[in-house]
Amino acid sequence: MAYPTTDVTVRTEGTRTRCASGHQVSGEEACGDHRLVAGVAVVAVLLTGGRWMSHVHVGPLYIGDALLAGAFLLAAWTSALSGKRHGRFFGPGILIGLLLLVTVFHLLDVQGDMRTAARDAAPYAYAVIAYLSAHSCQKVSPRGRARTVRVIHGALLLHLGWMVVATLAPQFVATLPEVGTTRIFEIRTDFDVAVLGLLAGMSVLRLRRGRIWLHAPVAAAALATALAQVNRAGIFSCCACVLVAVLVRAGRMTPRAMLLAAASVLSVVVVLPMSPAGQRLIALHAQESTSSELVVNAQGTERARLIAWERVVTYTLDDPARTVFGVGFGPDFLQLSNGDLPIGRGMGVRSPHNYLISTFARLGIIGLTIVVALLTSLMAVVVRTVRTGPPDELTSLCVLMVLSLLIVALLGVILESPFGATPFFWAAGILLAGARSQPARLWRKPEQNTFGGSPKEVTA
Repeated sequence: MAYPTTDVTVRTEGTRTRCASGHQVSGEEACGDHRLVAGVAVVAVLLTGGRWMSHVHVGPLYIGDALLAGAFLLAAWTSALSGKRHGRFFGPGILIGLLLLVTVFHLLDVQGDMRTAARDAAPYAYAVIAYLSAHSCQKVSPRGRARTVRVIHGALLLHLGWMVVATLAPQFVATLPEVGTTRIFEIRTDFDVAVLGLLAGMSVLRLRRGRIWLHAPVAAAALATALAQVNRAGIFSCCACVLVAVLVRAGRMTPRAMLLAAASVLSVVVVLPMSPAGQRLIALHAQESTSSELVVNAQGTERARLIAWERVVTYTLDDPARTVFGVGFGPDFLQLSNGDLPIGRGMGVRSPHNYLISTFARLGIIGLTIVVALLTSLMAVVVRTVRTGPPDELTSLCVLMVLSLLIVALLGVILESPFGATPFFWAAGILLAGARSQPARLWRKPEQNTFGGSPKEVTA
């Protein structure tokens, strides 16, 4: 699927101008802001290195927080100095605001160690990034959005590069310097495999006549590296990204699209059992077909998580106040519920490896309702994008980013971490603002997206 190129059709409506992204701007700035979407630098850095990159710091200041603070300051500075009057901007919606409001409420109620409470609150406070990306993406031109995609794509290629090195030469990685509690090029399988799936899906979307030689090897390398890792959640995420990319690439849910999707699923069914993650997945229900050690490890991990989830939910439901408001920030609910015993007490784990259960324990039924509604609205945007076709490549990228990170967040500690929460809410802000600002009739129809990708003349 080819997307609108940097030269786009612009329609004049009185003194207002509408660009191809569906946003109205003043005639004098008509789609002329070619800057990147705010926050793309921190997203690119965290996608490049993942967990080990997020641990890079100078004193108490971590690289992700420094870049994020810089993004907000730069956005405020440029907005103050711009002097341009923009049209109406759409935010990411009331649900993001409610989540931040609940987070602030619990922070004000903290009785214990404020540093620990702030660490527990950070994953939810990162939702403010959605406002940054939502407002910025409506200001930048299609050229700026395209440049933003190129930055993210470059970060994903760098991530693939070091992942290949780490997979093929683990002894070399063991000699690299430590960064915090991790090491440079140390693989965090669930997150890093999800990022590989994001690159594979993006490469599928970019396949076109005359460019297959460029993107097909990248997709193949990303998938091969992902299959070499031992993580089932990451593989689920990777496969989902490729499947969605195939559906979007086909244009809409036509017989051709379903045929391509079926071929993709069949390929996964054939290749997956040969991978370490696939063998662990099969081992969940295996009796004698795999080694006893593999079966015990895989089934033991599944049982440990189920027990931890049950204990955390039971502990939260035992007290009416906890059920409604949660334990808040600071208390180690995993230890208080004995949910950390199956996972490993004393290992510093504070999450049961499920974002929704963590949210229920921390924020109660109030916070869980807000988060579930937010995720439901995001999935609605994803489904609509797949069915109707995305308006541009940035939207496709954000769809894949939200999907890949959400899947691993339901089986791991992803959205509770800055390297997962930051890209997720950045992409969520763009999708939610786009869904609110662009009526269905303005979304580019699939048949308007040809594979030629020739520039269009600007008309007024």
